[in-house]
Amino acid sequence: MPSEAQPKDIYAHFGIQPIVNAVGYATRVTGSCPHPEVVAAMAEASTRYVELDDLIAAANTLIARCTGAEAGIITCGAGAALTLAAAACLAGNNPEIMDRLPDTSGCERTEIIFPAPGPFDYDHALRLSGAKLILIDYRAPDAFSQIEMAINSRTAAIGYVWYGTREKPDLKALVELAHRHGLPVIADCAFSMPPHDNLTAISATGADLIAYSGGKHLGGPQASGILCGRADLIRSAWVQMVDMDVRAGTWSLQHWVDNGWISRSPRHGIGRSMKISKEGMIGLMVALERFSRRDPAIEYAAWEKVVDEIYEGISDLGVLRVTRLLQAPNGQPYPLLQIETGTPATGYAVRDLILALRALPRKIILAEDEVSRDRAYLFTQCMQPGDAEYVIASIRQAVSEHRKLSKS
Repeated sequence: MPSEAQPKDIYAHFGIQPIVNAVGYATRVTGSCPHPEVVAAMAEASTRYVELDDLIAAANTLIARCTGAEAGIITCGAGAALTLAAAACLAGNNPEIMDRLPDTSGCERTEIIFPAPGPFDYDHALRLSGAKLILIDYRAPDAFSQIEMAINSRTAAIGYVWYGTREKPDLKALVELAHRHGLPVIADCAFSMPPHDNLTAISATGADLIAYSGGKHLGGPQASGILCGRADLIRSAWVQMVDMDVRAGTWSLQHWVDNGWISRSPRHGIGRSMKISKEGMIGLMVALERFSRRDPAIEYAAWEKVVDEIYEGISDLGVLRVTRLLQAPNGQPYPLLQIETGTPATGYAVRDLILALRALPRKIILAEDEVSRDRAYLFTQCMQPGDAEYVIASIRQAVSEHRKLSKS
């Protein structure tokens, strides 16, 4: 029987209404929409078979070239990259420990010094490895000395989270501290781009393992990520991630046994449930190649044009305070709108606006402020043609309905 034709609108086919993404690259709004070149590569990759380790080896070469790191692997998101990074620091090249994780019994080093959770808390990804986190307030004036005092014979690594362009303590200084004590640094840089050059600048600090999201500004598939850094630690993460249904002597990575790096192939590791498809790997590899050809100035100008259009369309609504910002609150170089509740006498609460926009048949999702419920942000990086007009009309309609209710 002939197969049914592919529906023109796959979301409508399953009863799902696409949204206006005014949040940006967040996972909850499904990250980025990959470039057609990336999508085409994924479709082509799905039509043939390759040996997985050959694909990982090719990705390793590409990641090293694009990031400046010694080596790298593609993971199923930055969260998986962090789990594998922690597992690599715990196990090193010891297959006995790899076989046991997250059980760390018999593991000499089990602790990772890590920033205390704040507005963004992704520490669970590291704890999943079995590591015990020693949490320190990295924003405290004496954070650097607290970190050094926490180092002991059980410390396996020191963690770092990139929250913004003025992050403290300084990553390079933290790397120097860690290396004085013979410890690796794990840097969570999932959403550190833009700026564009953070793809190479963070490796230049000497950080030993760096986790990036592939499905955000890099423009790869949503469930993809990169772990890059020191070659031996990347090897450890590699063998703890892939299918290990192998036999001694015929393993595709047998050369690592032959050259003495590892004594034997481990069993299926802690990252086995974090596998990524060949399509996902190829998609991110093509996105990485495209990234070097993208012009940050052109992208910024396109985002700014949409910011200006929406600002002109809603700035006269006195019940809301709308401000154009040239960069994000954390210093990242992209324009956006800040929307705040107006004056108490006539103000329209931002929380009510958020709920009203979410209640639309085609929802508009704003980025909510982490501190104030009376502040939201409108990001334009992921907005599509026609979205700006819809956002303007929808916000004006929500304000009009608010005014009617206020008068009744």
